[in-house]
Order: sequence, then C-alpha cells, then structure tokens
Amino acid sequence: MTVSARDSAALRSQSEALRSEAVAYLEKGEFAASLARYDESLESALETADAAFVDWIFACRAAAAAEAGPAESELIELKKILLRCRESQTAFRAAYNAARIYELKRDFRKAAFYARLARQHAAEIGDPLLLAGAESTQGTLLVVDSRFEEAAECYRRALETSAPPVRVPALFRALWQDNLGYCLLALDRTSEGLPLVHDALETIEKAGATAHTVFPLMDLCFGYLKGDRYEEARYFGEACLERAPLSGDDTIERNVLYLLGEACHLGGDEDAARDYFDRLASLYPDFRNLRAYLEVFDFRNVINLRS
Repeated sequence: MTVSARDSAALRSQSEALRSEAVAYLEKGEFAASLARYDESLESALETADAAFVDWIFACRAAAAAEAGPAESELIELKKILLRCRESQTAFRAAYNAARIYELKRDFRKAAFYARLARQHAAEIGDPLLLAGAESTQGTLLVVDSRFEEAAECYRRALETSAPPVRVPALFRALWQDNLGYCLLALDRTSEGLPLVHDALETIEKAGATAHTVFPLMDLCFGYLKGDRYEEARYFGEACLERAPLSGDDTIERNVLYLLGEACHLGGDEDAARDYFDRLASLYPDFRNLRAYLEVFDFRNVINLRS
C-alpha cells in the first residue's frame, strides 16, 4: 500500500517524537525503557516507506540496543547501513554505536576501527556534541589499554569542544568529566582527580540518572583508597556496590568488592575485609586461596577499573 505524503510526514513526526522520548530514557540509563520507545519509533519509521529515514532511526536505536543486550543482529545491520548510507548523521551514529557494541563485547581492535570512522564523520558534520562524543569514545578505548595520559587528553578535548555556549547536555559533560577524573586518579594525581569526580557525581545525581552514578562512586572509592583515606573509600564503595546492578556490568561488583576489601584491610577492619574478599573469591571458584593472596598483595597501583 502506498503511503501518502501527508501520512508519511505524520508518521515521521510520530517516529521522531518517540525517538526523543527514547533518548531521554537512554540519558538516564533506563536502557530497557529506551529500547522499548525506540522499537515504537522504528515501527512508525517503517510505515513511512522511507528507507533513509528507517536507517536513521535504526542507527539511533542501536545506542539503546547496545546497552540492553548483546546486539548481534543490530551490529550486522549497522555495517550494512554504513555500506549504503550517504547521510553523514546516520553514518556517524551507525559507526559510533558499532564501536560501542564492540567495546561492550571487549573486541577493542574493532571498536577502535569504528570509533575512528565515527570521528571522521563527526569532523565532516562539525557538530560539537558529535565531535565531543567521538573524542570520549577514543578516550575510553585508550583507558582500556591503560594509556591514561592519552585518554585524559581525549576527555579534555571532549570537554573543551562541548563547553558553553555550546548546547550539550550537562549529563554528557559530567560523564566525560568523571572519566577524566578517573584517568588522573590512575596517574596518582588524586588532588586533581577527586574534585572532578565529585563534581561529576553531583551533576549526574541532579539529572536523576541514577544508573550513571555507579562509575563515579567506584572512582571515588578508588581515589580515596589511593589517598589512604579508608573511611571515605568505604563509604563510596558501599554506595557503589548497592547500585552496581543498575549498570548491567558484572565487572563493577568484582572491582568494588576488591576495593572495599582493601579499604577495610588497610583500615584495620579485618572482619569486614574477610567478608568482602570472600565474596570476591566466590566469583572466582577456580582461583584457590584468593583471599589470602589479596591480603598479602596491594594492587591499588596496577588495577585498571575500566579494563
């Protein structure tokens, strides 16, 4: 059935409205709700019979699909979109979200390829938000490789590119600021890193994006632990552990259990330290005597919470 121009315009408007709602959920870390809205948006887009518009909505939808699950089928379609797409905004999002899917799959070589492609499209478009997002993605991949100095430069460029009067959501800038703070903490520059992370956490909490508070809380635990301030480390670590399931990332729990065990051990609360280390050891049943190993060795200066 042929869709009239008027009906197509109405469907397109409906699809974009649903996409906006999906973006709002995505920004708050409510990935299932975001994906549900994106699915509705895609249904409306398909009814327009406008192939380019369908590609646009699908490429946007992949951001939520990446966070909500393995997104294998989405990855295949994103590659097809990149081969046929001539529209820069769609191509950017297809490449950017492909990079994110590969990052979550821990295939960092392929993630880096698509991140470079996204950066190229962002440069062509010239949109500060897209440029900053591409810089942040590049920074994330450098952090995974423990290249903290280079990653910090990427996050600084993301923050500079998105600084007011550029209209970029404060939440995005807070996430990039937290990542910059983490890099500085990893480089033992705690006096610089901790204020950045605290400020980022405050902005994220004001935005009501509770799921996004998990990393800043973990970073604060890490930073205070590196600074030998064990009570503060424990406070933020316990808050992080409580919210860890919201992240959908099972490495968070493992990292925080280690940080809490170390904070309690160094702070003199051996009972609590044994409890946290035992909980961590239960996640590694093939690693015998893990608790005894952790009680002897201090990994604060070698651990990478993003790898």
